[in-house]
Amino acid sequence: MDTLLKTDQSFTAAPVPPNATVIFEVELYSVSRGPRSLEAFKEMDLDQDKSLTEEEIRTYLKSQDLKNTGKTKEENFYDGVVKDVLRRNDADRDGTLSVKEYNVYGHDEL
Repeated sequence: MDTLLKTDQSFTAAPVPPNATVIFEVELYSVSRGPRSLEAFKEMDLDQDKSLTEEEIRTYLKSQDLKNTGKTKEENFYDGVVKDVLRRNDADRDGTLSVKEYNVYGHDEL
């Protein structure tokens, strides 16, 4: 791994020695608030039956990727995320998330 060493007014590339401590200075660019729980739930609940199916969650995730990056990921990525969300939150194990089971504060992936 190379790094840039600052000498006076110029930068020079130099290798980083093994086991060296590398410090990164990061500047925060922006902070934005995600959708509120009920708003996000309503956006995902395409048939408005007050429950989220695997397909509704998958469709929402894809639409967010398309909106944010202009492309979607492979299907198996969405399959894994959806299965994990349902495994952790589908308390009655009916294969859907009710409004009560859905909690935006527990879903950073949604």
